[in-house]
Amino acid sequence: MSKQTSLNGNDWILTGWYPNHWEFMKSMELGTVLSPIVAPIKVTVPGAVQVDLMAEGWLEDYNLGRKSLHGEWVNHKDWVYEKTFSIPDNWLLDRCELVLDGLDYSGEIFLNRKRITQFEGMFRPVILDITELLKEKNEGDNVLQIYFQPTPEIDGQVGYSNTIEKLKSRFNYGWDWCPRIVPVGIWKDVYLKTYKSVKLADFFPEADLSDDMQTGVIEAQLELEVWKKGAYTLEFELVEDGGQTICKETVEIQLGGGKRTVRHRVQPGKVNVWWPNGYGAQPLYQIKAVILDDQGIQCDEQVQQIGFRKAEFVQNEGAPEGALPYTLMMNGKRIFLKGVNWTTITPFYGAVTPAQYSDYLGRFKAMNTNVLRVNGVGIFEKRAFYDYCDRNGLMVWQDFPQSSSGINNTPPDSPGFLKELEEVARCAVKEKRTHPGLIIWCGGNELMWDGFIPVNDHHSNIRMLKQVVNELDPQRHFLPTSASGPRFNANEPDFRKGLHHDVHGPWTYMGEGEHYRYYNTEDALFRSEAGTPGALRANMIRELADGFQVWPPTKTNPLWTFKGAWWIQWDELNGLFGPFHEDKNELDMYCQASRYLQKESLRYAAESTRRREPETSGFLVWAGNEPYANTSNCSLIEFDGMPKPAFYTLQKVFSNLHVSARYNKLSYTEGEMFTGDLFVHEEDFEGKMGKEVSIRAKIIDVFGKLIQETVFAGVRGEFNRYIGRVEWQAAETEYKLFILRIELETAENQVLSSSTYVFSVNADYPLGPLRQLPKVNVIMSAGDQQGTAVVANRSNTIAVGVMIQEINPEQFVNFNKNDLILLPGEEVHIKCTNKMVSPDQLVMEGMNLNAILEE
Repeated sequence: MSKQTSLNGNDWILTGWYPNHWEFMKSMELGTVLSPIVAPIKVTVPGAVQVDLMAEGWLEDYNLGRKSLHGEWVNHKDWVYEKTFSIPDNWLLDRCELVLDGLDYSGEIFLNRKRITQFEGMFRPVILDITELLKEKNEGDNVLQIYFQPTPEIDGQVGYSNTIEKLKSRFNYGWDWCPRIVPVGIWKDVYLKTYKSVKLADFFPEADLSDDMQTGVIEAQLELEVWKKGAYTLEFELVEDGGQTICKETVEIQLGGGKRTVRHRVQPGKVNVWWPNGYGAQPLYQIKAVILDDQGIQCDEQVQQIGFRKAEFVQNEGAPEGALPYTLMMNGKRIFLKGVNWTTITPFYGAVTPAQYSDYLGRFKAMNTNVLRVNGVGIFEKRAFYDYCDRNGLMVWQDFPQSSSGINNTPPDSPGFLKELEEVARCAVKEKRTHPGLIIWCGGNELMWDGFIPVNDHHSNIRMLKQVVNELDPQRHFLPTSASGPRFNANEPDFRKGLHHDVHGPWTYMGEGEHYRYYNTEDALFRSEAGTPGALRANMIRELADGFQVWPPTKTNPLWTFKGAWWIQWDELNGLFGPFHEDKNELDMYCQASRYLQKESLRYAAESTRRREPETSGFLVWAGNEPYANTSNCSLIEFDGMPKPAFYTLQKVFSNLHVSARYNKLSYTEGEMFTGDLFVHEEDFEGKMGKEVSIRAKIIDVFGKLIQETVFAGVRGEFNRYIGRVEWQAAETEYKLFILRIELETAENQVLSSSTYVFSVNADYPLGPLRQLPKVNVIMSAGDQQGTAVVANRSNTIAVGVMIQEINPEQFVNFNKNDLILLPGEEVHIKCTNKMVSPDQLVMEGMNLNAILEE
């Protein structure tokens, strides 16, 4: 029978050389003539050279100060990985292949001192028939050596897209959210596999639902390599995730030599249906294909994980003629896409473990996202990423590895590059297409003709990719690029002209009045990128400064310009919160202001987009996470996994039941009319149709005094519903602030959803009064049940932005509520939803917290 053995592990040996020096070593023992730069050290595969060098003390933490600069020599040197291994007795069959799923980036491979191939490209597996080169156990050990040359030089964020003809992750060459950190090494699995007579080169079980949305259908396609023609038997077995066999089918086939294609329909009958996060369960199945020879001996087998769902994209309601379809219909139900753009967890993607994927992706599941866009500036993510998404209902939009460059944004189209890109695309599609979470293939990030007009399939590059997807994965939706349509971004003078389809931006808070006018009147069909920067938590900025001054956070500060130059908000925050002074270190308040503005900006953008559903079909934040310790960045999760306040704000906005307010600005003058239009967003109202609810809108001052209350009656059962308008003639208030709190209640006065907004009256700066609030005492104590806490405001004024955090975010703790505005005397019971934690493991921060007390 076929056999497979892994060559991964921590028993590889790595040696570093000046370029070309290893050329003298290829037929000799290492180190006998020329001395290496890095003497042999033990390393781990998969991984990256830099990760192992850090472990051995050759490199410091790249997140410290500007230490990433100290590692820029690594990818310019030669590196040799070596593994000694033996194989069991009688293990070899007719053929043994060495499979290297990901080598980053180019070099040569030697087995038992013989050069067997060259390689180039991090996205193409290297598969080698080594049957005649292997030593069996009684002949001694085998020695595998993989030699890596210096990596190619390509443009980072700024450059010429049409000339970039090397398919290596671009963000590593310098982006607004990661400095230049270029990995090299073995970044995916290495293993041996043996076959007898026939190899299952590819097994594609295309799973679908019949029109009744209950009956499963599998169109199985197998690509075979046959080197012994004759009679064979194919066996298909479908097994539930729990291990129960659903169906088993046998097919007798006659095969000639060479490459052959076999198709077979498997009909399991009624199946459990796969749903996105927040809409239902994610049942998975394993289907195994086994091929046996005429003696009943197994030649090869493959197992794929599948899920049964029917995903279709349809045009948005009221979409302009010719617009691409952006609205997802999953199993016949319209799904509003709520998500983030995903970046790699660290710059060294090869070293990311399944446990890290589970931890980080679990954060976005908890945030109520249902889709992640894997951006074209990065990589095709690894199997563990997709497996987690499948099991947890996180749908995936996967870009091909292409991106804009600013100076020129058109993708390359030379024949040689298109041939390489097609090979990479075919490998990627075949590898990913069985995953039920995968819903979209996209040509790349922000690819555009001149004039910032998104490319379409008139471009030969995009046309080829579309043809590959249509041929190999016809169920999946294909988008030419993101953004797509007539315009890259949505411009206010052109609203209601049908020009804004899938758009990117803005990546900032656009200002008092303008931000709200823009989102209240915009008309985009879909927003696959919108963002706002938020600072890293202040204590971490200080901890990682590495001797650099942390204040002031201006464009003249070497630390801030190196670790977030694009996202310095000095002028913006001065204009909204009042002056910060360069000679007075207010880093803590500055970071709080930045983080507050990020959540306010993103909340309004996301809420306003939801209010326009079904004319619009989704909202994706740039970005979900970051691989590097930026001082400021558009991410919702910091480099070490700690959520920013905006994470929890969007967790509420993305929930299946949410109340929101539409307003025009944050700051009012005395006598001016404040208006707030109220909406309910509901996606999971099955079994609750027609139940009576009330929407209570309260205007409150900073002391918790009720100024005005308006109650609206309603019933449950509509996705997106306008409730009514709250009006209040603004009056002078203490500390120049007032609060709008909306609560959705049942007939029994149970609060199902609430939202709280803060506004100012007669303020010199729209958000300036937040800096003048008196400090308050907030008490955190253990709740009645394990894993719960009670947070209470024991002062006579409001507490703004109360954020609970783990002391050490080694494993994500998710809270069902966070980033709180607490009225005087208000208590909130908080539950940790994914692990048990006590208050002594937590800390709090906030705009005006004076003391964090524990009872």
